[in-house]
Amino acid sequence: MTSSELKKRVSKNSRIPQEKVAKTLDVIQTIISKELSNGGSVNIPGFGNFVMIKYPSRTIKDVRNPSKTYLSLEKDLPRFRPSPEFKEKLTTNPSADGTEAIFTPTNNISYIDLSKTSVPKKILSTLPEHIARFYQVVPLEEKGSTLTVAMIDPEDREAIEFVKKKTGKELEIKICTQADLNHVLDQYAALSAELKKIVESAEAEEEDLKPQQEAPDTAKKEDIIETAPAAKIVQSLFKRAVREKASDIHIEPEEDDTVVRFRVDGILRKVISLPKEIHPAIISRVKILCNMKIDETRLPQDGRFQTVVDGAEVDFRLSSLPTVNGEKIVARILDKSAGILTLEQLGLRGTAFQTLDDNIHKAHGMILVTGPTGSGKTTTLYAVIDKIKSVGINIVTLEDPVEYRMQSINQSQVHSQIGFSFANGLRSIVRQDPDIIMIGEIRDYETADMAVHAALTGHVVLSTLHTNDAAGAIPRLIDMKIEPFLVNSSINCVVAQRLCRKICDTCKEPLQIEAGESDMAQKELAILPKNVEKPSKIQFLHGKGCDTCSGTGYKGRIGIFEVFSLSDDLKVMVAKKASGTELGNQAIKNGMVTMKQDGILKALDGLTSLEEVWRVTKD
Repeated sequence: MTSSELKKRVSKNSRIPQEKVAKTLDVIQTIISKELSNGGSVNIPGFGNFVMIKYPSRTIKDVRNPSKTYLSLEKDLPRFRPSPEFKEKLTTNPSADGTEAIFTPTNNISYIDLSKTSVPKKILSTLPEHIARFYQVVPLEEKGSTLTVAMIDPEDREAIEFVKKKTGKELEIKICTQADLNHVLDQYAALSAELKKIVESAEAEEEDLKPQQEAPDTAKKEDIIETAPAAKIVQSLFKRAVREKASDIHIEPEEDDTVVRFRVDGILRKVISLPKEIHPAIISRVKILCNMKIDETRLPQDGRFQTVVDGAEVDFRLSSLPTVNGEKIVARILDKSAGILTLEQLGLRGTAFQTLDDNIHKAHGMILVTGPTGSGKTTTLYAVIDKIKSVGINIVTLEDPVEYRMQSINQSQVHSQIGFSFANGLRSIVRQDPDIIMIGEIRDYETADMAVHAALTGHVVLSTLHTNDAAGAIPRLIDMKIEPFLVNSSINCVVAQRLCRKICDTCKEPLQIEAGESDMAQKELAILPKNVEKPSKIQFLHGKGCDTCSGTGYKGRIGIFEVFSLSDDLKVMVAKKASGTELGNQAIKNGMVTMKQDGILKALDGLTSLEEVWRVTKD
């Protein structure tokens, strides 16, 4: 529907003159544009939200032809998120009196929400999985000679004609989102069944390949490598891990078999057990992908490779470790298509966000992010860089390894084997006229000393440190032989963080918690700083488990934070070498919200569960 058609339709149905309708809609559009330009959002009850989303610059692979790439430049684009009521209006039929509904889509193509849809296997079998993924179309329902399908691009004539020819049916087309399409695609054959079939055919395939292996033809050998059972298993495992949003893949040899586990939302879960006989072949296949030494099984090795899964570029960072049962492989998955998250998307808000935002705009000084491995420290640093980067600032990073490529940022990777360490690299970086320096991690005195002096000489330094809380970073630096007066002069603020699993929106429901846990939560809320608004109602939620979250009750993760800023009274304590506990207690008196308190507030907002908060903050 065009803008003029909309104005005519509204005028006809509301009996308001078309000129007045046009003027009203133009004013609404101007107000929304102005609000979005100022960084805000507009919520219209019963209609939806207008928001501005920042899309980073990235290279996109063509889904159908991975050899082709497109460059998507960084841009801010307005997006409309319809409310459930409006979605319902979109799918309504013409009204009973014969007048067409205002929001009835043209060409009889209506929107469909597939987020909770489970498609029967019989329907899925009408269209093979590889075709569904290639053409980005899924079957939903079959009525006589008509097949209902969902697509993200209903104008893709090539896909429509191919599916018609393949199924021999007329198509009723619905439009859906990419996330909903992937939800249905994931309902195709389960990983276990897929791998079981491959393993069962392994012996027969190996017999067929034996005569070919004797031939010296290079092309045939390459073909054998790509079609071997181990190659199919590895490819299937890696694809499924990406589709299930796993962060790590663990291939672990045991006495009798090989266990594969995925880490999803921070929790490891077993996916499948494979026969022990094929373990060496799987390890060899992984090593070939990463250019590791196949014949070296006694020493740990590292490698990485890049591939395209469902049209998105994905990096795999791998590590092998010799164990008593054989080599174990762990693959870290870095999905580059996700882009850089903002501080707000990570979960920073309120006084914590304000304190960090004030400090990252200072002309010099050091900002540290602390927490255990896998708590999202590097992601937070990337979010900080993304917030402050501009064409007038020279930003240089030193990482191990470079996890995400950022446009207009000079990223360097350390190679300790050739003497290019954090300390040596930092020495070179300060001669590159940087304004902002990001160091992947401060591990020793030499790196810490260089970082402190860089912060004192007019640079903004961003780095990570392994401590349990924000205040603990100060004694840790002093333990590294950094003088207290240098710490006071160089540190701007310290962020401590953990990652909590988010409650699944589909199966979220109220939860009655035990009296002891409620008392613990209320005790923490009672000592919240005065400038933090205390919740009026104490009601916690949990996820009861559904198909969307695979029965776990959780989907995705969100950060909980505490931001420690060095005020004058804290600097006096640092000079006296006060302990981390003493510094933390004083910071709380000064108004710092602790990670535990931040987690409880997010649990009350329905973002995570109280159980998750206790799990990640327990001492």
